[in-house]
Amino acid sequence: MKIHPGGASSAKGDDMVSLYLRCKSAAERNISVYAEFSLSLVRNDGEVDCTMSCPCNAFKRKRKGWPNFILRSRILDRGSQLLNYDSYGGTLTVLVKVQLFEDQRIESFVPKNNMNVRLLSMLDAANDSTKLSDSDLANSSDVSFLVDGDIIQAHSLIIKMAAPSLAYFIGDVVDPDAPIPITGVRRHIFWIVLRYAYGDEIPDQIWTSKSADNSPCEDMKNEWSSLLALSPALELLDAANRFGVVGLKLLAESKVVQTEICIESASNLILYADAKDCALLKEKAMDFFVAHAEAIRGTPSFQKIEESAHVMVELMDALLSKRMLRSFALGENDIDYGSMGVNLLRTKLEEKGLDVDGSRETLIKRMEKWDNEKSNKIFEST
Repeated sequence: MKIHPGGASSAKGDDMVSLYLRCKSAAERNISVYAEFSLSLVRNDGEVDCTMSCPCNAFKRKRKGWPNFILRSRILDRGSQLLNYDSYGGTLTVLVKVQLFEDQRIESFVPKNNMNVRLLSMLDAANDSTKLSDSDLANSSDVSFLVDGDIIQAHSLIIKMAAPSLAYFIGDVVDPDAPIPITGVRRHIFWIVLRYAYGDEIPDQIWTSKSADNSPCEDMKNEWSSLLALSPALELLDAANRFGVVGLKLLAESKVVQTEICIESASNLILYADAKDCALLKEKAMDFFVAHAEAIRGTPSFQKIEESAHVMVELMDALLSKRMLRSFALGENDIDYGSMGVNLLRTKLEEKGLDVDGSRETLIKRMEKWDNEKSNKIFEST
């Protein structure tokens, strides 16, 4: 607070007392601080006298206040009781009240883009057996799938955009009116994949449900069926990878690495991750192997690891090197991709608008290619 006993330069005469308030931090940091405030003089009997109030204002470099707050002659008048003469020279008490506001910019109402909700409504309407939904939406599907004995209606354009590998099945259709058979996946898992492809929706309980109802359908039995039956998260990971729904694949993969890696499953998970290009799962399962190698080598499933020469070499390298992959960048120009963990590699790829799916080796090559192309562009422009 600043007081001018003889009045500021803008005051109406020398007999005015000017009072101002200034936000020091706003001035020093060149930011705006929003506040409303009042200044009052307090008499000797404790009563408030002569109050001036300022509505909400943005404090920046300039001070706020009143050049003509009060006449100096009134302050000096003993009858006003504004000066306390018990102190040396007299004391003037000013009461300051300040209310700070985080931000006073008024945001206009802008509705959210709920296209995902509309797309999900279109999928639900197309599969509404009661046919009570909006007729335009109910009749909008142009492709159908036969999954685990049930027919599911869908829309080829959305499938091509959100599940490109599933779209390959549509391209092979001979009879456009016949449902396309999809084998190797349970109906409710396929339905969840579709709903994620349409609107990024997935039920939270799918990650916590256990394998009580996880008996595979008849056409699902393959080399991985016993592993996938461990949890719906593994089933979703497999289905999302198969149908090209990358976001769901990475989400399911993150859930699997949190809950499914153990002594008994580690070997199979390493082999599965290697076969399906699940880079994060392979990294975490191999880290688990390094920490529990002796116990894992005693499990029956480790025999399959010994039959895979390149996986065995990778495991031995990891075991001997005691590798520690980074989860953090070493500055903006960090290009030591070999020491980066998969999460960090994917983060860097996404920042550059590149594909985040694939094996660890593929992710590294993708980053190196981007760096080389950038260097070539800089060289050509000089």
